[in-house]
Amino acid sequence: MDATLPSSGTHDVLASGLIRPPSGVCVLMSTYASETADNLRTSLESLYSQTIVPERIVLVIDGAIDHDQETVLSAFSSDPRGPKLTLVRLPQNGGLAAAMNAGLAYCDCPYVMRMDSDDVCLPDRLEHELRYMNENPDIDLVSCWSEEFGEEIPKSQYKVSPTQHDALRQALCWRNVIAHSAILVRTETLREIGGYRADFGLLEDYDLYVRMMTAGAKFHVIPKVMLRVRTSLSQKQRRGNFRYALKEIKFRLNCLRLGFIKTHQFILITTLYTAFRIVTPGLRQRLYALSRI
Repeated sequence: MDATLPSSGTHDVLASGLIRPPSGVCVLMSTYASETADNLRTSLESLYSQTIVPERIVLVIDGAIDHDQETVLSAFSSDPRGPKLTLVRLPQNGGLAAAMNAGLAYCDCPYVMRMDSDDVCLPDRLEHELRYMNENPDIDLVSCWSEEFGEEIPKSQYKVSPTQHDALRQALCWRNVIAHSAILVRTETLREIGGYRADFGLLEDYDLYVRMMTAGAKFHVIPKVMLRVRTSLSQKQRRGNFRYALKEIKFRLNCLRLGFIKTHQFILITTLYTAFRIVTPGLRQRLYALSRI
C-alpha cells in the first residue's frame, strides 16, 4: 500500500481567496483496470462540483490501472478547488470489500461518503445528506434515491425505497433497496462493525447493512434522486448464475442466523431468488425493470 496522508488544516483556502470550513466528510471510492478514464473523470468532477465539498477523497487503486486513468488522477490531485485527494495503491486487485477496508484506514473525518468510480453525484447530494446527519444525531446511515442509466438501457430507471428506518428494515429482509454509492455513514459506526466483508461475493454492501442494523444502527433515506448510477447488461449478468445463487443462499442463511429474517422468510426468499438467478438473461432483465420505476 502506497499512500501518504496529508496533514489537514482547520480550514482550506480556495483559489478565489474564500475560506471554506471543513465538511467533516471523507469520500471512499476505488478504481481498477476495467474502469475508463472518462467515467473516472466524470465521477470525480461531480464530487469536486458539490455545493458542499468533502474534505478528502480517499481513492483506492485496486491493482494496476492504465495511463489514461493515471492522467485523470494527476489532474485532480492538483485541482485548486479541493478536496484533498489521497491515493491508496494496492499491488493486486482484491475486490471491492478489500479495497474499501484499505481506504477506510485513511478516512480521518467523522463521516464516510461512498462513491463509485463510474457514478455521478448531483451537485447537492452531500449538502442534503450531511445536513440530515447533523440534524439527526441518532441516525448512523443516510442515503437517497438514485437513477440508473447506461448506453445499453433504453431509458433511465429509478431505484426508490422506503425512507424510515423500520420500513427500510422490512424491505431489506427481501432485497437490497439501498444503492451502495449513495450512502453517507458515520465513520465510527462503520469501524465498530469491522468494515466490509467479502464472505458473500458481490453482496458486500447488503451484508454491511444487515450487520449494521443488527448492531443497532439507524438508517434513513432522503426521498430525492441525488445520484446517477451507471449500469450495464454485463453487470446484471454477473448476478445471474448458479455460483452467485449459492453465495446468495449462504448470505440468507447468515441473515437467518443473525435473526434478521425469520425461517418462513428464508424459505420463500431463497426459493424466489434462486429461480431469479438461473432464468435466462432476457427474462431476468425484464424482472429487474419491474423492480424499478
